[in-house]
Amino acid sequence: MSPRDGWPGPYRRADHEPVDGHPVDVAVDRRLPLKRLRRRIRAAERRLTDALGGRRTLWLRLEELLNEYRARREEAYFDLGWEQGAADGHAEAFRTLAGGPAPDPDARDARAFADRIRELAVQADLPAPLTVAALLETAWAFALGLANNPANRSQRRH
Repeated sequence: MSPRDGWPGPYRRADHEPVDGHPVDVAVDRRLPLKRLRRRIRAAERRLTDALGGRRTLWLRLEELLNEYRARREEAYFDLGWEQGAADGHAEAFRTLAGGPAPDPDARDARAFADRIRELAVQADLPAPLTVAALLETAWAFALGLANNPANRSQRRH
């Protein structure tokens, strides 16, 4: 569930240890240190605040707003990635339980189609009941319309 549903997102749920920063940020820093780049950024910030002199509060306010913007986007990226990964994991588990990979080219096309629909459903950012309702409405429309359509590929083969 997303924060919009009243529950904290995965990013906020991961913040359970008192450390120097959010645990995800600490892990990212370990994986991608970028120490030289961070040093260059700090030096550029010092040069900018020195150049601003008595008006440095302008930069500090802008930096504060930019940090808030970046933090919110980071959290949203993390949560979206988590949701996409969870949906992908559930789909793979379901496929495994349903009999594993099918060599049939149509089955591969169907998997790619299902993957795309799942991505769109996660990215729609709707409450789960509305997402499921939209998917069911679409399935229902196809179920009602395709059975009697002779142009349907599977109908032509049978």
